[in-house]
Amino acid sequence: MIPDINLLPQRERRSASGNWLVILFGALFVVALIFMIVQYIFAAKSIDTLGSEQSVLTSENEILEEELIALREPVGVDLETSVRFVEGISYPVSPLIVELNRYLDEHAYLRNYSFREDTLSFSVDFETITEVSVYIDNLLRSPYVKDVIVGGMSTFDPTSLEDENQFKVLDRFTNTFEVLIDLDYLHEADGDAK
Repeated sequence: MIPDINLLPQRERRSASGNWLVILFGALFVVALIFMIVQYIFAAKSIDTLGSEQSVLTSENEILEEELIALREPVGVDLETSVRFVEGISYPVSPLIVELNRYLDEHAYLRNYSFREDTLSFSVDFETITEVSVYIDNLLRSPYVKDVIVGGMSTFDPTSLEDENQFKVLDRFTNTFEVLIDLDYLHEADGDAK
């Protein structure tokens, strides 16, 4: 008998599951590496964006601090400058009140008014809606008025509820108006009156 002599080293076949396990770990490592690289790129871009935003906010903060310091410092205004300023924005109000009352119907009532720099706000009580439209039309034709804005309209009962023997009374209309004043004409009319 011949002995079976094999001088080649013995190699055992590796199982296929071991190869697949190495391939799986390698693929997971590559995916994790790609994920970390992408995250690094996004983080670097975010850092750049935040750095630019921080510089913009810092400059805005400095500007606002300078404005705050400027506002806290007292402004030196003398009496002459103050008087010129007040005379420049002041205007006579009597012609405006006369003009508002001139167009009112005999049963209408000017309830209250307030002035601003170039507007006059007031409320008027009317008996009918027709009086309201006629009043607005007359105001628009006035040389003192540039524009009329109707702020609102509401109704109210002019009688007291305690009087039971009272006849049936129709509600009245309260209207609020805002009038844009023609300051040029007002100053011209005031200059002519002097």
